[in-house]
Amino acid sequence: MTGDNDIVGHKTFSTGEINPATGFPELRHEPLTRAEAASLMAAADAAEAKRAADMPDEQSAIRAMFSAWQRLKELGWGDAIYCPKDGSTFKVIEAGSTGIFDCHYSGEWPGGHYMIEADNDLWPSRPILYKLTPEGQAKEDARRAAAAKKFHVKQQRSPT
Repeated sequence: MTGDNDIVGHKTFSTGEINPATGFPELRHEPLTRAEAASLMAAADAAEAKRAADMPDEQSAIRAMFSAWQRLKELGWGDAIYCPKDGSTFKVIEAGSTGIFDCHYSGEWPGGHYMIEADNDLWPSRPILYKLTPEGQAKEDARRAAAAKKFHVKQQRSPT
């Protein structure tokens, strides 16, 4: 006989600390009960059913993806190919992820690499969108203002 409180796995959490000996994040593990696992599976199944109802075919999924891309562009994100190539840090979004990550471009365009800076490490990336950090945006705004003044051009408003 199995009970709802039977342990069927474990949950892994970051403690937010870095192990000084290894340089890797410290993790802690907690038991995962059968009831918790069933709840997680039910939520995953419900989310899958909702996606199927909202986007029953490829074309409806493509329209949803385009709509999300367009909205992110309206919120100030740009195509990743236009990111800074000077080694500075900027924010990125990757297809298939719900995170926003710090990233930099390493190497000479177009043969270089996007590298995400996370968990005290670097990870190769293929971002689809980028956005300057507030510091990077301030530098870009100042650069544009100086160029507008130099060339007597009315400065356009920044998209962010």
